[in-house]
Amino acid sequence: MDLGTRPRSTATLLSELRAGVRDREALVIREWTGIVAWASDHVVTGPEGAATITEGYLDTGIPIAGHGAPLVSEFALMELVAVLGRTPDGGKPYVGRVIECAWRLPHVYDAVLAGRLAPWRAERIADLTHGLSAEAAAFVDRQLYDATGVGWAQLERLVAEAVSRFDPETAEAERQRAADRRHFDIGDVDEHGLVHLDALMDAADGHDLDQAVARRAEVLGRLGDDSTLDVRRSKAAAELARADLALDLLIPDPDTGEVVATVSGRKVVLNVHITDTTLTGQNPVGRWEERRCPISSAQIREWLRSKDTTIIVRPVIDLADH
Repeated sequence: MDLGTRPRSTATLLSELRAGVRDREALVIREWTGIVAWASDHVVTGPEGAATITEGYLDTGIPIAGHGAPLVSEFALMELVAVLGRTPDGGKPYVGRVIECAWRLPHVYDAVLAGRLAPWRAERIADLTHGLSAEAAAFVDRQLYDATGVGWAQLERLVAEAVSRFDPETAEAERQRAADRRHFDIGDVDEHGLVHLDALMDAADGHDLDQAVARRAEVLGRLGDDSTLDVRRSKAAAELARADLALDLLIPDPDTGEVVATVSGRKVVLNVHITDTTLTGQNPVGRWEERRCPISSAQIREWLRSKDTTIIVRPVIDLADH
């Protein structure tokens, strides 16, 4: 498409775009230094420093960065946000991130001013450190002396380490809250007789489960199962479940440890309804009672062929009730 421009080489075009990026970042850095200078002039240390009253409201300092960063005048902040051309909802967090870097993350701030770190990356770091104590934020900042090669996953691990080092009680409380979200759910059956699993587990439990599934999937392959590894892993998880349900459970006395009761293992029971037309191939659909859903006759055949399956056939006598 001819836009009326003179043809330029790709190298020239990219050079112009890169120059534009540098100019834009230079303007952002200039804006950051202006915000820091503004914050220095509008620090509120207490009620005596916030004597301005507008329409009956006392202009007090508000915290928009982490602990240790200065409180700034709320009224002056609204004026600054308007000058920056931002909304209050977006402008206050933006100014807070700049103050977070300047006062609590000096290495990160210096990297931005020197052009070694893009401002948007520094803002992301500030978001992660906002809730940390002053000591924890300083620890993160020291580790980020050269933040150019730090990925987000590494940064999140670094923040987690800082919390554990300098605020272990908070770290433990957060760990307990996270552990309470553990679950293991099995979804609804789809039209192909398959279900999705959704789980959140302890890391060690997840590792052990992964190792057990991987081991059994490898054994299935050696025994001649030519399915893909993913399919064999799925089958392996099912075999682990069946093996567990077949075990006898020993119940010990809580004081002596002596076995006082035994709960025998049980087999998994699937109640599947089929008709004579299903057996002859005329009707390819059956019904799985436990999940109250239709199941293809091919799926039923696969279930019946599973290892150690016992088949019990019970004819329906009174069709009026079924």
